[in-house]
Amino acid sequence: MLLLSVFAIVFVGAFLQANIGFGFPIIAMIFFPSLFPFSTAVTLNQIIAIGSTGFLTIRYWKSIQWKVLIPLLVSSLLVGAIVIVSSLQVESRILTGILGFFLMALSLYFALFSKKIVIQASILNGLLMGIVAGLGNGLFGIGGPPIALYLFAAVKDKKHYLATIQAYFLVCNIQSILIRSYHGAFEISHIPIILIGWVAIAVGTYVGLLLFKRTPDYLLKRIVYMFVGASGLWIALQQFFLAS
Repeated sequence: MLLLSVFAIVFVGAFLQANIGFGFPIIAMIFFPSLFPFSTAVTLNQIIAIGSTGFLTIRYWKSIQWKVLIPLLVSSLLVGAIVIVSSLQVESRILTGILGFFLMALSLYFALFSKKIVIQASILNGLLMGIVAGLGNGLFGIGGPPIALYLFAAVKDKKHYLATIQAYFLVCNIQSILIRSYHGAFEISHIPIILIGWVAIAVGTYVGLLLFKRTPDYLLKRIVYMFVGASGLWIALQQFFLAS
């Protein structure tokens, strides 16, 4: 039953990941903490995600926008490493709730004002958004929404967007996996779960890419804004009910 649950969760997350550029970590972290210890849930989430991010990064390697990506990575990796180590012994329920409300606010802001306010792909903006994403990556393995919203404004072509965001995920996931595994979040007994997760992520990624090819840019943006807001609402409500 555990393996079946993991397969279903990963399939849905991979489908979204391939179609809108992110989504798998959010889907995984909604359900994985109820199946595994929190740090293990984050680690398994990121190890399984490499099956998708690695494939998509290689496939769209020539479309990666390195000038946009590097500032994001520099601040994300630095902040993420500090936050991961600091959060291993910290109760994260309250912070998760705050993250949920933050995602809702961010989604509404970009959905309402994205046509009036243009985010320049500058080093400063990239560093700032990387810091925000690094906090989410370090605490919950969820850094995609702020990166997705920034890249949609900074990268105009959807193939460049998909390639750049997957390369970002790949590098950040490798860093997080190494740090968390060093602190005991990964065990040999998790290998069957990872293998079934990779099968599910392969199937979900394939199906998601079929839809990605048929989705217009304007509709893709709307899907991203709606999904960020909905995921933030779900995370916040989840923490509220756990606290009550």
